[in-house]
Amino acid sequence: MKDKKVLRKNTKTTNHLMIIAKVAAIVTAVVFLLALLYGTANAAVSKELSNQYQDEQLGVLKKNTNNKTLDFIGALIKVSDGKIITGDNVTKYRKIQNQLSIRQKQVKLVSGLYDGKNYYQNTVTKKRLDDIDKQLLKEKNQDVYQVQKNKLDTIRIWFEQTNDAIKYIDEIWNEYNDDKSSLSIKNISLVNTYAKLIRNKQVKHDLDYKIQELNKYYKAHSNDDSKVKDAKAKLAALENSPLTMKYTPANVDIISDLDNSSKATDELSSAGITAKHVLYYDKSKGRISYMTLTDGNYVSDGSDISVTSGNVASGQYQIKAIIDSASDNAAIITDSSSGSFGKYLSSASDDTLSNLGITNADNSTANYNQASPVFWFKNNPSLENSIYFGDSSTIGFISSGSSSYQNGVKISAGDLSTIKSKVSTGTVFYVK
Repeated sequence: MKDKKVLRKNTKTTNHLMIIAKVAAIVTAVVFLLALLYGTANAAVSKELSNQYQDEQLGVLKKNTNNKTLDFIGALIKVSDGKIITGDNVTKYRKIQNQLSIRQKQVKLVSGLYDGKNYYQNTVTKKRLDDIDKQLLKEKNQDVYQVQKNKLDTIRIWFEQTNDAIKYIDEIWNEYNDDKSSLSIKNISLVNTYAKLIRNKQVKHDLDYKIQELNKYYKAHSNDDSKVKDAKAKLAALENSPLTMKYTPANVDIISDLDNSSKATDELSSAGITAKHVLYYDKSKGRISYMTLTDGNYVSDGSDISVTSGNVASGQYQIKAIIDSASDNAAIITDSSSGSFGKYLSSASDDTLSNLGITNADNSTANYNQASPVFWFKNNPSLENSIYFGDSSTIGFISSGSSSYQNGVKISAGDLSTIKSKVSTGTVFYVK
């Protein structure tokens, strides 16, 4: 039998070994747990960062990223001082933050062009617009890009229209100061139309005196300036003039006008059109004329418009609406199966559309021929000032915008103002 002292010693040694083994096991477990937590945490962070992308391979962030998650990851990176989150995840996080910073900068650049909802800032220049246009190309998400691009294009159109207004009104003002009789009904009509297109508060203020003065004078000295009656008077003068009188070249225009009038009258008569006024588009000549039925003949008022480009099938249409500064909620029903096809809504709400049987109306389509079930004017700023025409199956626009789609007619901003001052909803638009 062993000595009790030896047994006690062996037991003590065994206990020590057991304790050491337990400690080792605990340490191993802690290390394993920490490693597991480290790996799990980084896997979770990596997954959340990837979830911020619409297409991670192409570096396209989502339109709406999860900012709360990104803020948490940023705080975790900061407090852990790089000891929990791996370098790859930190790099990925910083790349996302940089893209979002560029996105926020672009939003700020575009919003900085606006002076309220309907005007642009005095500091807007063509160069500034072009520079911002290039900046926007850094955004890879097409939805985000298009929103800012539409807003920038709106300012560009306002800027160009306002400059056209300055040029034209100053030109009429100078002619008026040289010869007050030069102020015709056509000129005063265009002055007032251009005045509505001014989208800069300072310019509006500077031109206000001239506009008021021109209107005041015209109101006090206006008379019957009908182009039709004037044409007849000139023709009568030509017919009654003695053969010895020197020929007046200007009267050649009357003969030409009457020749065109005869052709237009025959064309419109054949189409069964008897309306008092017709907007007549002769595609072969690339001209639009505002015609008035007088004594059985359609006669142009003299303000024929040159068409820059056009893509409309021949036939009869109707002016559906005169679009002036369409709101973000302005829309046209384009669902061909709907009884409301072609209906123009100056402010389309979910309730309004629902009552018309239209659902899932959201889209960002700029081409009105492809937008379904609704075309939103906010998706194509070049049409926010335009003339909307159509028939039972077609919608189209006369505009001064940068693009001309199918069923589109492009003219200058000044000529658009001329036509808008003459036509109204319901006017026949005939394309030859």
